[in-house]
Amino acid sequence: MTPYPNLPYSHNGLKAFEAVARLMSFTLAADELNVTQSAVSRQVKQLEDELNASLIVRKHRSIELTLKGLQLYKTLRDSYQSVESLLASWQEPERKRIVIKATLSYATRVLISKARELNERYSEHEIVIIPAIEEDECLNTPDYDLLIFHSRLRGHYQGQSDMFFLREEFMAPVCAASVAEGRPDIASILTLPRIHPTLDHQDWKMWLAEVKPEQTHPVRDMTFFTLDLALSACLSGQGATVTDLLLILPELERGYFCCPQGVNIQHSSWQYFCHQRTHSPEIDELIEWLKQDTEKDIRQLKRLAQQYQWQGVISG
Repeated sequence: MTPYPNLPYSHNGLKAFEAVARLMSFTLAADELNVTQSAVSRQVKQLEDELNASLIVRKHRSIELTLKGLQLYKTLRDSYQSVESLLASWQEPERKRIVIKATLSYATRVLISKARELNERYSEHEIVIIPAIEEDECLNTPDYDLLIFHSRLRGHYQGQSDMFFLREEFMAPVCAASVAEGRPDIASILTLPRIHPTLDHQDWKMWLAEVKPEQTHPVRDMTFFTLDLALSACLSGQGATVTDLLLILPELERGYFCCPQGVNIQHSSWQYFCHQRTHSPEIDELIEWLKQDTEKDIRQLKRLAQQYQWQGVISG
């Protein structure tokens, strides 16, 4: 049984009636449909008979729509316009996309700040940024053109096809300018509560193991489980955290975060890598831009290191 029992058997009559009602002319409707005027008149008459309703009043030199004819025309017009819009959208060329998948902290703290530049460089493309949670596992997925991830398996990825090393991390303790009187020294920042992004407190442990400061009294530990939460807590004045300074470079430059004068900056056991899945001129250009932009950020960090006499790996 048909789900539309009241619709006429042939849709040609509806199409012919819609053209006549829209153009208010059998002659113009026949020209548009590329049939004879008598064929259009016959199809409309058959439609009226099947619906048992008068749709058009035929006069000597003009026509008028009956109330039912006007109601039917408005319904057909809206329906045909909706179908036309849908079918037209199918004909539109799909906009090209560049899909960048990146570790969550890199996506939120680096790529977002460079979104405008990416849009300007690739104005014909839609830039899609996907945060990666399980970073190494993302290598097994096909949903990106370029993957930016960090790993402790440097030897595993170096030399692999379509894989390249991007940069080291530059780790040091920071606190919010709101809790520092001027620029804090190392001793004062070590008295603040210690904010951690992981339960093992690895970032603080590695930095303290190399610096070996003299601890005069115990401090409180707080773990926020992700780097972004830890940095937000730090920026709100909750304590100090050890982080990759390149991830907070804009905040360091503007004075929102403070890193102690003379502090020792270290590399962590993590490094950033990129995997190129799509080979195209746009992705090749994107990779070169990413390398150059990373080098520019490292140069800027070194200028800050000279200004504040930061030591360690950044001083070379």
